[in-house]
Amino acid sequence: MNIGPAFDAKEQVRQAVDIVDLVGSYVQLRRQGRNFVGLCPWHDDSRPSLQVNPDRQSFKCWVCDLGGDVFSFAMKAEGLEFREALELLAERAGIQLRAATQPGSGTTRLADPSDDKRTLYRVTAWAEDQFHRCLLGAPEAEPGRRYLADRGITPESIRRFHLGFALDRWDWILERARDTEWTPAILERVGLLRRKELGGGFYDWFRGRVMFSIRDARSRPIAFGGRVLPQLADERSAKYINSPETPLFSKSRELYGLDIARDNFKAAGGAIVMEGYTDCLMAHQHGIDNCVAVLGTALGERHLQLLRRYTDSITLVLDGDEAGRRRTNEILDNLLALFEKNLIDLRILTLPEGLDPCDFIATHGSDPFRQLLTQAVDALEHKFRTVTNGLDTLTDTHRASQAAEQLLATLASIRPTGGGATSQALLREEQMLSRIARKFHLPEEKLRSRLSTMRRQARRRTAAPTQTAAASTINVTPTSPVPRLADLPAWDRELLELVILDPSVLTRLTDVIEPATITSDAARRIYAACCRLADDGWQNDFGRLLAEFDNPDMKNLLVQLDESCATKASTDRERWLADLLDTHRRRGEETADRARLAAARQEGSDAEQLLAQFCEQSKSKHLSEYERRKK
Repeated sequence: MNIGPAFDAKEQVRQAVDIVDLVGSYVQLRRQGRNFVGLCPWHDDSRPSLQVNPDRQSFKCWVCDLGGDVFSFAMKAEGLEFREALELLAERAGIQLRAATQPGSGTTRLADPSDDKRTLYRVTAWAEDQFHRCLLGAPEAEPGRRYLADRGITPESIRRFHLGFALDRWDWILERARDTEWTPAILERVGLLRRKELGGGFYDWFRGRVMFSIRDARSRPIAFGGRVLPQLADERSAKYINSPETPLFSKSRELYGLDIARDNFKAAGGAIVMEGYTDCLMAHQHGIDNCVAVLGTALGERHLQLLRRYTDSITLVLDGDEAGRRRTNEILDNLLALFEKNLIDLRILTLPEGLDPCDFIATHGSDPFRQLLTQAVDALEHKFRTVTNGLDTLTDTHRASQAAEQLLATLASIRPTGGGATSQALLREEQMLSRIARKFHLPEEKLRSRLSTMRRQARRRTAAPTQTAAASTINVTPTSPVPRLADLPAWDRELLELVILDPSVLTRLTDVIEPATITSDAARRIYAACCRLADDGWQNDFGRLLAEFDNPDMKNLLVQLDESCATKASTDRERWLADLLDTHRRRGEETADRARLAAARQEGSDAEQLLAQFCEQSKSKHLSEYERRKK
């Protein structure tokens, strides 16, 4: 089924995918009253704590405190971003999506057929098969087979990781595609061909290279890495090249081997991140099956966001050469800040001098490597060791002063604004300050004062851009983390509960209560969404309200509100509504009174007389309210 231009794809997919069918394809469900229950896949569940509500098209795990709709379930179960979950569910429902979200519309609609990512996935899978078949059977690929054998890569690993070979010709893949549906323009879009600078036409990007298939978390081929064979290289040949950036591939947000390793992170206690394809391959080949590799770039924030879907613990393995250590030291402060922001535990392992993971594992085996992993240190400890290595703080006072300043700068970078730290992070900071004081023979209070100064300077540098950004995004995107239900202001919570329980009250609310008057950002956005839906004739379709939000935390808050208001179904709704409106009116009057008092003071009026009038008016209002409530 194609989605026509007049349809919102997200809503079409939501209506086509039943949440009981979706959740039931991952866990065994049984009916319990009007709902279904099953064992939660995200914690060690022995008593069914996952509840699926077919009427509201929502799910909830009471232990994980996690809930949402079909989209957030797919996001959590498969480790996807919203757009990827939408594509997955659309494919499940037989709905063809052929465009990304239209800018500013919040909806997904048809676009030009040439934008169809499904075509690009298909051509990349075709190319993977061509390279793989070539490696396995082509006589000209014998150098590639010999190279892999010399590196200790087994035939099983070749099949499991879909390794291949690109012949040393300028038009091999171009010729293979000649009798297929794949035009040179499509092959160029996925990075397999390049345009000639002179004379027109195309040439193969990968030539004379062992091919490493790069797959996304759903095991779809999206790009390639190519290792040139030494005998086919010249002075201009890069040892490794990757596919260029394409609609399917960005090296800053993909990790090699993730589709194979992701299900092993939990049992292994976290992820291991390495630097090269063969490092990752060799680890898996020896049973270390929680390894992934970066793709020719440093580990960055988008990688962390990707890994955070599956684990909150990462060990970064560095090559034993000086270049590997230098690369990590250059980005370590940034890494520490990113890990603190994403609430991920980062440990670092530096291998013995001159060795990379592939060579070490191939030579020594998996057990010695696992033993080394137990020696991986916290990233902050790694920084301390690196900065103080070989330093005599008593004799080399200049270098000691620089080292202390560098360590304090690292601590400041982790929490540049001085807020939002966990108790564990605060404890780690205190421990590090104490350690720096002992190492450099400095008073701890002096170090703490210097750290505070660094953070104040950081706040001054970032305050203006932050304020500008906040002002430009108010009422559009959340400016703070989505709160839990218990953290919502009481009036905001009661308003949303009433609206979710009985959307018909919106006809009496929208002319009185503007979204901008609601205190909580999350509550403001939910109320605004309800108002928009009411304008479109929305009735009591909770699933439609859930679909208004892509953020799984917002969906979870909505499920919490839905469960909460269900317990108040018998409440007198007229009285409930009247109390909400009365409180809203009093707030408005008090705000107006304060504004008048402030304006009068600014104009130089008699402040004492104004204050007396203000108090008398306030007393009169409270007495009237008391009498009303007595009735």
